[in-house]
Amino acid sequence: MGLFVAGLIGVGLLLGPFINFAIYAFAYFPRPISPWQTPPVEIGARSWQAKLPIAGWLFRSTEAKHFGRWFWLRPFLIELAAPIALVFLHRYCMAGAFMPSGLIPIAQNTLWHQFIAFDLLISLMTVATFIDFDERTIPDLVTIPGTLMGIVGAVAIPDWRLHEIVLPVFPGVLGMAVPLQANSPSSWNPSWNGSFGFFLGLLFWSLWSFGMADRRWITRRGVGKAFLYFFEVLRRSPSTKMLLGLWLAGVVGLSVAYGTVGPMQWEALLSSLFGMGLGGGLVWGFRIVACWAMGQEALGFGDVTLMAMIGAFFGWQIVWIAFFLAPFFGMLFVVVVWIATRDNSLPFGPYLCAATLYVMLDWVRVWEMCSGMFLPPALLIPMFLVMLLALGALLWMVQALKQSLGVKG
Repeated sequence: MGLFVAGLIGVGLLLGPFINFAIYAFAYFPRPISPWQTPPVEIGARSWQAKLPIAGWLFRSTEAKHFGRWFWLRPFLIELAAPIALVFLHRYCMAGAFMPSGLIPIAQNTLWHQFIAFDLLISLMTVATFIDFDERTIPDLVTIPGTLMGIVGAVAIPDWRLHEIVLPVFPGVLGMAVPLQANSPSSWNPSWNGSFGFFLGLLFWSLWSFGMADRRWITRRGVGKAFLYFFEVLRRSPSTKMLLGLWLAGVVGLSVAYGTVGPMQWEALLSSLFGMGLGGGLVWGFRIVACWAMGQEALGFGDVTLMAMIGAFFGWQIVWIAFFLAPFFGMLFVVVVWIATRDNSLPFGPYLCAATLYVMLDWVRVWEMCSGMFLPPALLIPMFLVMLLALGALLWMVQALKQSLGVKG
Protein backbone atom coordinates (compact mmCIF):
# COMPACT_ATOMS: atom_id res chain seq x y z
CA MET A 1 0.00 0.00 0.00
CA GLY A 2 2.87 2.35 0.76
CA LEU A 3 4.30 1.93 -2.73
CA PHE A 4 0.88 2.49 -4.26
CA VAL A 5 0.33 5.72 -2.32
CA ALA A 6 3.83 6.82 -3.34
CA GLY A 7 2.85 6.14 -6.97
CA LEU A 8 -0.30 8.26 -6.59
CA ILE A 9 1.76 11.06 -5.08
CA GLY A 10 4.15 10.79 -8.03
CA VAL A 11 1.25 11.11 -10.47
CA GLY A 12 -0.02 14.10 -8.48
CA LEU A 13 3.39 15.74 -8.68
CA LEU A 14 3.12 15.53 -12.48
CA LEU A 15 -0.55 16.48 -12.61
CA GLY A 16 -0.09 19.72 -10.66
CA PRO A 17 2.48 21.24 -13.07
CA PHE A 18 0.32 20.22 -16.05
CA ILE A 19 -2.71 21.97 -14.51
CA ASN A 20 -0.62 25.11 -14.02
CA PHE A 21 0.73 24.87 -17.56
CA ALA A 22 -2.84 24.59 -18.92
CA ILE A 23 -4.04 27.55 -16.84
CA TYR A 24 -1.43 29.87 -18.34
CA ALA A 25 -0.98 28.34 -21.82
CA PHE A 26 -4.62 27.53 -22.74
CA ALA A 27 -5.98 30.95 -21.80
CA TYR A 28 -7.12 33.34 -24.52
CA PHE A 29 -4.25 35.60 -23.50
CA PRO A 30 -1.42 33.21 -22.52
CA ARG A 31 1.16 34.32 -19.98
CA PRO A 32 4.57 32.57 -19.76
CA ILE A 33 4.39 31.95 -16.02
CA SER A 34 4.59 28.15 -16.04
CA PRO A 35 8.21 26.94 -16.03
CA TRP A 36 7.32 24.70 -18.99
CA GLN A 37 6.47 27.68 -21.20
CA THR A 38 9.06 29.65 -23.13
CA PRO A 39 10.12 32.51 -20.82
CA PRO A 40 10.30 36.14 -21.96
CA VAL A 41 13.67 37.22 -23.38
CA GLU A 42 14.32 39.54 -20.45
CA ILE A 43 14.03 36.64 -17.99
CA GLY A 44 16.24 34.23 -19.86
CA ALA A 45 16.36 30.46 -19.58
CA ARG A 46 15.01 29.04 -16.32
CA SER A 47 17.19 26.76 -14.20
CA TRP A 48 16.37 23.11 -13.67
CA GLN A 49 15.57 23.89 -10.03
CA ALA A 50 12.81 26.26 -11.18
CA LYS A 51 11.14 23.39 -13.04
CA LEU A 52 10.83 21.15 -9.98
CA PRO A 53 7.23 20.46 -8.86
CA ILE A 54 6.15 22.59 -5.86
CA ALA A 55 9.64 23.62 -4.68
CA GLY A 56 10.54 25.10 -8.07
CA TRP A 57 8.30 28.10 -7.44
CA LEU A 58 10.51 29.12 -4.53
CA PHE A 59 13.39 29.64 -7.00
CA ARG A 60 11.41 32.18 -9.07
CA SER A 61 11.70 35.27 -6.85
CA THR A 62 13.67 37.18 -9.51
CA GLU A 63 10.64 37.06 -11.84
CA ALA A 64 8.42 38.99 -9.42
CA LYS A 65 9.10 42.28 -11.22
CA HIS A 66 7.65 40.78 -14.43
CA PHE A 67 4.61 38.89 -13.03
CA GLY A 68 3.89 40.50 -9.65
CA ARG A 69 5.16 39.97 -6.14
CA TRP A 70 3.02 36.94 -5.24
CA PHE A 71 2.64 35.44 -8.72
CA TRP A 72 4.13 32.15 -7.55
CA LEU A 73 1.80 31.55 -4.59
CA ARG A 74 -1.28 30.25 -6.41
CA PRO A 75 0.56 27.79 -8.69
CA PHE A 76 2.64 26.69 -5.70
CA LEU A 77 -0.54 25.87 -3.75
CA ILE A 78 -2.09 24.09 -6.76
CA GLU A 79 0.94 21.83 -7.13
CA LEU A 80 1.00 21.23 -3.38
CA ALA A 81 -2.68 20.30 -3.34
CA ALA A 82 -2.64 18.03 -6.43
CA PRO A 83 -0.96 14.92 -4.89
CA ILE A 84 -2.89 15.32 -1.62
CA ALA A 85 -6.20 15.60 -3.48
CA LEU A 86 -5.36 12.60 -5.68
CA VAL A 87 -4.68 10.33 -2.69
CA PHE A 88 -7.86 11.55 -0.94
CA LEU A 89 -9.97 11.09 -4.07
CA HIS A 90 -8.67 7.57 -4.63
CA ARG A 91 -9.46 6.52 -1.06
CA TYR A 92 -12.86 8.18 -1.25
CA CYS A 93 -13.72 6.36 -4.48
CA MET A 94 -12.39 2.97 -3.47
CA ALA A 95 -14.31 3.14 -0.19
CA GLY A 96 -17.48 3.31 -2.27
CA ALA A 97 -18.33 6.82 -1.07
CA PHE A 98 -20.15 7.53 -4.34
CA MET A 99 -22.25 4.39 -3.96
CA PRO A 100 -25.19 3.86 -1.57
CA SER A 101 -24.54 1.38 1.24
CA GLY A 102 -26.46 -1.81 1.94
CA LEU A 103 -26.48 -2.92 -1.69
CA ILE A 104 -24.99 -5.67 -3.77
CA PRO A 105 -21.21 -5.00 -3.61
CA ILE A 106 -19.79 -2.85 -6.37
CA ALA A 107 -16.98 -4.27 -8.52
CA GLN A 108 -13.54 -2.82 -7.82
CA ASN A 109 -13.10 -2.07 -11.52
CA THR A 110 -16.15 0.19 -11.40
CA LEU A 111 -14.71 2.12 -8.44
CA TRP A 112 -11.43 2.49 -10.33
CA HIS A 113 -13.25 3.75 -13.40
CA GLN A 114 -15.11 6.33 -11.32
CA PHE A 115 -11.84 7.49 -9.82
CA ILE A 116 -10.45 8.06 -13.33
CA ALA A 117 -13.57 10.00 -14.39
CA PHE A 118 -13.61 12.13 -11.26
CA ASP A 119 -9.92 12.93 -11.52
CA LEU A 120 -10.22 13.93 -15.18
CA LEU A 121 -13.24 16.16 -14.64
CA ILE A 122 -11.88 17.83 -11.49
CA SER A 123 -8.61 18.60 -13.29
CA LEU A 124 -10.50 20.16 -16.21
CA MET A 125 -12.72 22.17 -13.86
CA THR A 126 -9.64 23.42 -11.99
CA VAL A 127 -8.12 24.73 -15.21
CA ALA A 128 -11.44 26.33 -16.24
CA THR A 129 -11.91 27.90 -12.81
CA PHE A 130 -8.60 29.74 -12.64
CA ILE A 131 -8.69 30.88 -16.27
CA ASP A 132 -12.17 32.26 -15.57
CA PHE A 133 -10.86 34.08 -12.50
CA ASP A 134 -8.01 35.55 -14.56
CA GLU A 135 -9.85 36.44 -17.77
CA ARG A 136 -13.58 36.28 -17.01
CA THR A 137 -13.97 33.66 -19.72
CA ILE A 138 -13.49 29.92 -20.24
CA PRO A 139 -11.65 29.01 -23.46
CA ASP A 140 -12.86 26.34 -25.89
CA LEU A 141 -9.38 24.83 -25.68
CA VAL A 142 -10.43 23.46 -22.29
CA THR A 143 -14.09 22.59 -22.80
CA ILE A 144 -14.04 21.11 -26.33
CA PRO A 145 -11.39 18.44 -25.53
CA GLY A 146 -13.07 17.91 -22.15
CA THR A 147 -16.45 17.27 -23.77
CA LEU A 148 -14.90 14.82 -26.22
CA MET A 149 -13.21 13.02 -23.31
CA GLY A 150 -16.60 12.65 -21.64
CA ILE A 151 -18.24 11.23 -24.76
CA VAL A 152 -15.40 8.84 -25.64
CA GLY A 153 -15.08 7.79 -22.00
CA ALA A 154 -18.79 6.94 -21.88
CA VAL A 155 -18.32 4.45 -24.71
CA ALA A 156 -14.98 3.05 -23.55
CA ILE A 157 -15.82 2.87 -19.82
CA PRO A 158 -19.63 2.87 -19.48
CA ASP A 159 -19.61 2.26 -15.72
CA TRP A 160 -17.59 5.38 -14.85
CA ARG A 161 -20.89 7.25 -14.55
CA LEU A 162 -22.57 8.23 -11.30
CA HIS A 163 -24.89 5.54 -9.97
CA GLU A 164 -28.41 5.40 -8.58
CA ILE A 165 -30.27 2.84 -6.46
CA VAL A 166 -32.58 0.23 -7.95
CA LEU A 167 -34.78 -1.10 -5.15
CA PRO A 168 -35.55 -4.83 -5.02
CA VAL A 169 -38.95 -6.14 -6.04
CA PHE A 170 -38.96 -8.99 -3.50
CA PRO A 171 -38.33 -8.60 0.26
CA GLY A 172 -35.03 -9.89 1.59
CA VAL A 173 -33.23 -9.18 -1.69
CA LEU A 174 -30.50 -6.56 -1.75
CA GLY A 175 -30.88 -3.51 -3.92
CA MET A 176 -28.22 -2.60 -6.43
CA ALA A 177 -26.59 0.50 -7.81
CA VAL A 178 -26.77 1.02 -11.57
CA PRO A 179 -25.25 3.78 -13.72
CA LEU A 180 -27.26 6.97 -14.03
CA GLN A 181 -28.81 7.22 -17.51
CA ALA A 182 -30.54 9.86 -19.59
CA ASN A 183 -34.05 8.97 -18.36
CA SER A 184 -33.18 8.63 -14.66
CA PRO A 185 -34.82 8.45 -12.18
CA SER A 186 -37.29 6.73 -14.53
CA SER A 187 -36.29 3.54 -16.29
CA TRP A 188 -34.49 3.59 -19.63
CA ASN A 189 -36.70 4.40 -22.61
CA PRO A 190 -36.55 1.36 -24.95
CA SER A 191 -37.37 3.51 -28.00
CA TRP A 192 -33.96 5.18 -27.59
CA ASN A 193 -32.27 1.92 -28.57
CA GLY A 194 -33.55 2.37 -32.12
CA SER A 195 -33.46 5.01 -34.80
CA PHE A 196 -35.21 7.58 -32.59
CA GLY A 197 -32.34 7.42 -30.12
CA PHE A 198 -29.86 7.79 -32.96
CA PHE A 199 -31.74 10.88 -34.16
CA LEU A 200 -31.67 12.42 -30.65
CA GLY A 201 -27.95 11.74 -30.32
CA LEU A 202 -27.30 13.30 -33.72
CA LEU A 203 -29.45 16.30 -32.80
CA PHE A 204 -27.56 17.00 -29.58
CA TRP A 205 -24.19 16.53 -31.30
CA SER A 206 -25.20 18.91 -34.10
CA LEU A 207 -26.46 21.57 -31.69
CA TRP A 208 -23.24 21.41 -29.69
CA SER A 209 -21.11 21.65 -32.85
CA PHE A 210 -23.15 24.61 -34.06
CA GLY A 211 -22.87 26.26 -30.64
CA MET A 212 -19.08 26.21 -30.87
CA ALA A 213 -19.12 28.15 -34.16
CA ASP A 214 -18.39 31.87 -34.51
CA ARG A 215 -21.97 33.13 -34.50
CA ARG A 216 -22.80 36.83 -34.90
CA TRP A 217 -26.41 38.08 -34.96
CA ILE A 218 -26.60 41.84 -35.58
CA THR A 219 -29.97 43.31 -36.52
CA ARG A 220 -29.06 47.01 -36.79
CA ARG A 221 -29.73 46.93 -40.56
CA GLY A 222 -32.65 44.56 -40.53
CA VAL A 223 -33.19 40.81 -40.30
CA GLY A 224 -32.17 40.19 -43.93
CA LYS A 225 -28.78 41.79 -43.45
CA ALA A 226 -28.43 39.96 -40.13
CA PHE A 227 -28.79 36.60 -41.93
CA LEU A 228 -26.28 37.59 -44.61
CA TYR A 229 -23.76 38.78 -42.03
CA PHE A 230 -24.34 35.66 -39.91
CA PHE A 231 -23.52 33.24 -42.73
CA GLU A 232 -20.66 35.37 -44.06
CA VAL A 233 -18.95 35.36 -40.66
CA LEU A 234 -19.40 31.59 -40.47
CA ARG A 235 -17.93 31.17 -43.95
CA ARG A 236 -14.87 33.29 -43.21
CA SER A 237 -14.17 32.11 -39.69
CA PRO A 238 -11.04 29.89 -39.42
CA SER A 239 -12.83 27.69 -36.87
CA THR A 240 -15.71 26.76 -39.19
CA LYS A 241 -13.77 24.15 -41.19
CA MET A 242 -12.38 22.60 -38.02
CA LEU A 243 -15.83 22.40 -36.44
CA LEU A 244 -17.35 21.03 -39.64
CA GLY A 245 -14.70 18.31 -39.69
CA LEU A 246 -15.34 17.59 -36.01
CA TRP A 247 -19.08 17.39 -36.65
CA LEU A 248 -18.60 14.97 -39.55
CA ALA A 249 -16.26 12.83 -37.45
CA GLY A 250 -18.90 12.74 -34.73
CA VAL A 251 -21.63 11.76 -37.18
CA VAL A 252 -19.47 8.91 -38.48
CA GLY A 253 -18.55 7.84 -34.96
CA LEU A 254 -22.18 7.91 -33.79
CA SER A 255 -23.25 5.91 -36.85
CA VAL A 256 -20.57 3.27 -36.23
CA ALA A 257 -21.48 3.09 -32.54
CA TYR A 258 -25.18 2.72 -33.36
CA GLY A 259 -24.47 -0.35 -35.44
CA THR A 260 -21.73 -2.02 -33.39
CA VAL A 261 -21.70 -1.26 -29.64
CA GLY A 262 -23.60 -3.22 -27.02
CA PRO A 263 -26.70 -2.00 -25.14
CA MET A 264 -24.75 -0.74 -22.11
CA GLN A 265 -22.32 1.24 -24.24
CA TRP A 266 -25.12 2.72 -26.34
CA GLU A 267 -27.00 3.74 -23.20
CA ALA A 268 -23.83 5.38 -21.84
CA LEU A 269 -23.12 7.16 -25.14
CA LEU A 270 -26.64 8.49 -25.54
CA SER A 271 -26.73 9.53 -21.87
CA SER A 272 -23.49 11.45 -22.41
CA LEU A 273 -24.95 13.22 -25.46
CA PHE A 274 -28.13 13.99 -23.51
CA GLY A 275 -25.95 15.39 -20.72
CA MET A 276 -24.04 17.55 -23.17
CA GLY A 277 -27.22 18.77 -24.88
CA LEU A 278 -29.55 19.29 -21.93
CA GLY A 279 -26.72 20.43 -19.65
CA GLY A 280 -25.41 23.07 -22.02
CA GLY A 281 -28.94 23.84 -23.20
CA LEU A 282 -30.06 24.79 -19.69
CA VAL A 283 -27.35 27.44 -19.31
CA TRP A 284 -27.67 28.56 -22.95
CA GLY A 285 -31.41 29.09 -22.52
CA PHE A 286 -30.95 31.12 -19.34
CA ARG A 287 -28.22 33.14 -21.03
CA ILE A 288 -30.38 34.04 -24.03
CA VAL A 289 -33.43 34.96 -21.95
CA ALA A 290 -31.44 36.99 -19.41
CA CYS A 291 -29.62 38.85 -22.18
CA TRP A 292 -32.90 39.68 -23.92
CA ALA A 293 -34.70 40.76 -20.75
CA MET A 294 -31.86 42.73 -19.15
CA GLY A 295 -30.20 44.12 -22.27
CA GLN A 296 -26.80 42.87 -21.14
CA GLU A 297 -24.88 39.61 -20.94
CA ALA A 298 -25.63 37.77 -17.68
CA LEU A 299 -23.69 34.55 -18.39
CA GLY A 300 -20.75 33.98 -20.71
CA PHE A 301 -20.89 31.32 -23.41
CA GLY A 302 -17.95 29.68 -21.65
CA ASP A 303 -20.39 28.78 -18.86
CA VAL A 304 -22.53 27.01 -21.48
CA THR A 305 -19.62 24.95 -22.83
CA LEU A 306 -18.42 24.23 -19.27
CA MET A 307 -21.73 22.68 -18.25
CA ALA A 308 -21.98 20.80 -21.56
CA MET A 309 -18.60 19.25 -20.69
CA ILE A 310 -19.75 18.28 -17.20
CA GLY A 311 -22.96 16.83 -18.65
CA ALA A 312 -20.95 14.75 -21.14
CA PHE A 313 -19.13 13.16 -18.21
CA PHE A 314 -21.96 12.54 -15.76
CA GLY A 315 -25.31 13.38 -17.33
CA TRP A 316 -27.73 16.28 -17.47
CA GLN A 317 -29.05 15.64 -13.96
CA ILE A 318 -25.86 16.72 -12.18
CA VAL A 319 -25.71 19.86 -14.35
CA TRP A 320 -29.25 20.91 -13.46
CA ILE A 321 -28.65 20.36 -9.74
CA ALA A 322 -25.30 22.18 -9.78
CA PHE A 323 -26.67 25.11 -11.81
CA PHE A 324 -29.32 25.90 -9.23
CA LEU A 325 -26.90 25.40 -6.32
CA ALA A 326 -24.14 27.59 -7.82
CA PRO A 327 -25.55 30.95 -6.59
CA PHE A 328 -25.36 29.71 -2.99
CA PHE A 329 -21.69 28.85 -3.47
CA GLY A 330 -21.19 32.25 -5.07
CA MET A 331 -22.59 33.99 -2.00
CA LEU A 332 -20.05 32.19 0.19
CA PHE A 333 -17.16 33.79 -1.72
CA VAL A 334 -18.37 37.02 -3.27
CA VAL A 335 -18.31 39.12 -0.09
CA VAL A 336 -14.84 37.91 0.92
CA VAL A 337 -13.41 38.51 -2.56
CA TRP A 338 -14.98 41.97 -2.74
CA ILE A 339 -13.52 42.94 0.63
CA ALA A 340 -10.08 41.68 -0.40
CA THR A 341 -9.99 43.06 -3.96
CA ARG A 342 -12.96 45.49 -4.30
CA ASP A 343 -13.79 43.56 -7.48
CA ASN A 344 -17.52 43.00 -7.96
CA SER A 345 -17.28 41.57 -11.49
CA LEU A 346 -16.78 38.00 -10.39
CA PRO A 347 -17.18 35.19 -12.95
CA PHE A 348 -19.88 32.55 -12.53
CA GLY A 349 -17.86 29.60 -13.86
CA PRO A 350 -15.92 28.95 -10.62
CA TYR A 351 -19.16 28.69 -8.66
CA LEU A 352 -20.62 26.30 -11.22
CA CYS A 353 -17.49 24.17 -10.73
CA ALA A 354 -17.70 24.44 -6.93
CA ALA A 355 -21.35 23.36 -6.96
CA THR A 356 -20.54 20.49 -9.33
CA LEU A 357 -17.71 19.33 -7.09
CA TYR A 358 -20.02 19.34 -4.07
CA VAL A 359 -22.69 17.34 -5.91
CA MET A 360 -20.06 14.84 -7.07
CA LEU A 361 -18.61 14.30 -3.58
CA ASP A 362 -22.01 14.13 -1.86
CA TRP A 363 -23.79 12.39 -4.72
CA VAL A 364 -25.61 9.69 -2.72
CA ARG A 365 -27.33 12.17 -0.39
CA VAL A 366 -27.95 14.80 -3.07
CA TRP A 367 -29.54 12.36 -5.51
CA GLU A 368 -31.70 10.88 -2.73
CA MET A 369 -33.06 14.38 -2.00
CA CYS A 370 -33.39 15.58 -5.60
CA SER A 371 -34.31 12.55 -7.70
CA GLY A 372 -38.01 12.82 -6.86
CA MET A 373 -38.13 16.30 -8.42
CA PHE A 374 -36.87 15.21 -11.84
CA LEU A 375 -39.15 14.57 -14.79
CA PRO A 376 -38.23 12.47 -17.83
CA PRO A 377 -36.69 14.56 -20.63
CA ALA A 378 -39.89 14.28 -22.70
CA LEU A 379 -41.71 16.29 -20.01
CA LEU A 380 -38.70 18.25 -18.78
CA ILE A 381 -38.06 20.18 -21.99
CA PRO A 382 -41.60 21.69 -22.23
CA MET A 383 -41.45 22.58 -18.52
CA PHE A 384 -38.06 24.20 -19.08
CA LEU A 385 -39.43 26.33 -21.92
CA VAL A 386 -42.25 27.53 -19.67
CA MET A 387 -39.68 28.34 -16.96
CA LEU A 388 -37.64 30.37 -19.45
CA LEU A 389 -40.70 32.39 -20.49
CA ALA A 390 -41.54 33.08 -16.85
CA LEU A 391 -37.94 34.03 -16.09
CA GLY A 392 -37.78 36.36 -19.09
CA ALA A 393 -40.99 38.10 -18.05
CA LEU A 394 -39.77 38.49 -14.47
CA LEU A 395 -36.36 39.88 -15.48
CA TRP A 396 -37.98 42.25 -17.99
CA MET A 397 -40.31 43.61 -15.30
CA VAL A 398 -37.43 44.05 -12.85
CA GLN A 399 -35.36 45.85 -15.48
CA ALA A 400 -38.30 48.08 -16.44
CA LEU A 401 -38.90 48.93 -12.78
CA LYS A 402 -35.22 49.81 -12.28
CA GLN A 403 -35.26 52.09 -15.33
CA SER A 404 -38.44 53.83 -14.17
CA LEU A 405 -36.84 54.48 -10.78
CA GLY A 406 -33.58 55.65 -12.38
CA VAL A 407 -31.56 52.80 -10.88
CA LYS A 408 -28.40 52.00 -12.85
CA GLY A 409 -27.02 48.47 -13.48
